[in-house]
Amino acid sequence: MIKYPLSENMPPELIKSKTGKSLADINISNILDGKITADDIKISKETLIMQGKFASEAGRPQLNDNFVRASELIEVPDAELLEIYEKLRPNRSTKSELLEIARKLKEEYAATHCCKLVLDAMEVYEKRGLLK
Repeated sequence: MIKYPLSENMPPELIKSKTGKSLADINISNILDGKITADDIKISKETLIMQGKFASEAGRPQLNDNFVRASELIEVPDAELLEIYEKLRPNRSTKSELLEIARKLKEEYAATHCCKLVLDAMEVYEKRGLLK
């Protein structure tokens, strides 16, 4: 079984960024030469799924679920992620707003696990009187 951190326990060419750069490509020389951008240091969906698999194998299924949800959010723009985060706080959204977030996650980003999380939160907020 692979142990954390992946950067120390896996070949660097197997760990890819969102843009496909390998961990070996991300070095000070390439940064200083302008060959590495901010997007090049963002984690890839595949790396998150790999981490989830290792967490699951280590008996941590909830951590795996977190990695799966995180992998679904890779394509969601940062500003939109922050907006969703804010809207998921108690008393910040109506039921219809949360339903719209869930719909958008599912239909536009194929983020089915994240969609379910939003719907679950909505149900709890509704039961506890935490909707706007």
